[in-house]
Amino acid sequence: MASTRLPASFTSVYRLFLRTCSASVLHHGGAKRNLRLLWRPVFAAAARNLRDLQTGRLDTASQDTKEAWLRTWEQRIDNTLALLYTSCKSRGLPHGITRNLSLLVTSERTRILASARKAWVPHLPPTSPQYHPPQLTQKVLKRMEDSNRIETFKATAWDPLKEVVRMAEGRDGISLGRMKIQRRIWWRRKMKVFPQP
Repeated sequence: MASTRLPASFTSVYRLFLRTCSASVLHHGGAKRNLRLLWRPVFAAAARNLRDLQTGRLDTASQDTKEAWLRTWEQRIDNTLALLYTSCKSRGLPHGITRNLSLLVTSERTRILASARKAWVPHLPPTSPQYHPPQLTQKVLKRMEDSNRIETFKATAWDPLKEVVRMAEGRDGISLGRMKIQRRIWWRRKMKVFPQP
């Protein structure tokens, strides 16, 4: 039976990355959380590939492909660690990059969470029309269509930036993370009703 633990080299690189990530933003709590959130999918993909290789159930072609991917990933993470280390030592371009990446995560997270829920107005009675679905008149349908169009525009506005990030990653051999923000349900964590994915 194959071991389910990840190799010590991978976990030590991840711990080193977490420390360097924290130092690159001068141990600022919010920025540190944002950068960790940004790079978490990159490390999760590498962990999946490592687990696939550990199982030993792959054919030689897919095993060679995953090993080549991991070699490229290791090179990119080394260059990313160098970028983060330079960011913590100087206030030049690397520090501006890490700061702006953190601000991008903050703005996207705010956009997603703000569109997900509406503010509660405590002075309204329970029978207020705001608590009931509106009747679908032409005006309401037009407003819904406009809001859907705006949300679609905001979601696709990231596509050009993603292309620029991919080109920068390919040119310099670094990883700038992946944006993956999920809404949390407060009672899921508190009551342990559903397992975390």
